[in-house]
Amino acid sequence: MPMGTYPLHPALASRVERLPEQVDVVIAGSGIMGCATAWYLAGQGMSVLVLDKAGLASQQSTRAWGFVRQQARDPAEVPLMMAAIPLWERLEEDLQLPLEWRQGGCLYLAETPEQRQKYEDWLKIASNFGLDTRLLGRAEVTRLMPALADPGLGGLYTANDGQAEPRRVAPGYALRASERGAMFIEGCGVTGIDRAAGSICGVQTERGYVKTKHLLVAAGASSWRLVESLGLELPQQAVRCTVSRTSPGPDVGAQSFIGHGIGFRQRTDGSLNLADETQADIDLSLDYLRGAKHYLPHLPANRASFSFKLNGALLHDLRQRLPGSERSVNGAVLGERDPQVAANPSRVFAAQSNLAKAFPALRGVRVVESWAGLIDVLPDGIPVLDAPAEVPGLLIATGFCGHGFAMGPIAGRLMSQWLLDGQPGMDLHAFRLRRFADGTAGKPYSLF
Repeated sequence: MPMGTYPLHPALASRVERLPEQVDVVIAGSGIMGCATAWYLAGQGMSVLVLDKAGLASQQSTRAWGFVRQQARDPAEVPLMMAAIPLWERLEEDLQLPLEWRQGGCLYLAETPEQRQKYEDWLKIASNFGLDTRLLGRAEVTRLMPALADPGLGGLYTANDGQAEPRRVAPGYALRASERGAMFIEGCGVTGIDRAAGSICGVQTERGYVKTKHLLVAAGASSWRLVESLGLELPQQAVRCTVSRTSPGPDVGAQSFIGHGIGFRQRTDGSLNLADETQADIDLSLDYLRGAKHYLPHLPANRASFSFKLNGALLHDLRQRLPGSERSVNGAVLGERDPQVAANPSRVFAAQSNLAKAFPALRGVRVVESWAGLIDVLPDGIPVLDAPAEVPGLLIATGFCGHGFAMGPIAGRLMSQWLLDGQPGMDLHAFRLRRFADGTAGKPYSLF
């Protein structure tokens, strides 16, 4: 199925013909965060309406690599991911659906002394949280992945990290949430947010008005539009990342792997989700002026992770600012309905070439599908998970910087608990929205 065309599961085909007049919570965005939260909330008897201006999980949630990792994350994210792993381990049973869950660990190769030192430093973070991450020597890497031609200087390895198939997980949550009574509507975006005495009291949509006291903004790279319509600052941007899927090849291991210019995970059928390591393209446009003050101080230190592109995206952006364009017709809150981005052919070629060098046994595999996704990023490399006091009834789960797929289950649980109990059950201070406005946001620990 081509990327970006994800209709609702057949079991969800009984579309909601008319919007409900009132629900307990509206969720803007049907990616993994929105769908997981809907599943939890509907299981507690809440009436839930999930709106998406495009299609079900039609953006980044189904375009991810599929890594489910704890290692090499910002320290603030480690407790969340340690809590997420048990959720992943039982998710297929909870949803009664095949999600291609494999728990073969995650291996990051150390190719230079500087890289190995960085991994050694990260072990201190792992130790602080009691995470069983180890630094492997060359021989240990070879025993773990004997098909790897060059084990480098060893690698960072977390044995209970895993992987799953992004095209299955968010739709799976949606299916089971709908069976619990949650309503999903595609092609219907939020166009305005209504407040009474400062609190959320309803949302205006493309198909009418819905009363609600709670709104979760989980709209990926479009979240900033909704948040800023409430007068709150969210300096969110989007970068383009290219991924491919290959034909099946010999089994080289169940580890999620990064090294030698590639990142991949091998699925049970032998095919690989393959990328050009942790590289992203920035398609320059006027949009990048928004929030630039937050990004520029960190750009030099992270320059190697990005490739700036001056291409058709700039012309497209200029056209979308003209009267009569889709963006101007839809309004500032909705924006473009379903942005489509092309895969970068040079990254596809580089990844396949580097794969053949690193794993000679996989020289025969061929790319059968490539796609790109818009990763929603924030200046400090960690998401916003918050219920801002300035707008009672508002919750935000966005800005996951390319590693949000793994956090879907725990983010859904935390957001639902926050809405139900008035607190999330974990310390989320580092993820508050206000860190950008008050200048307390830190520098990014890692990217993607």
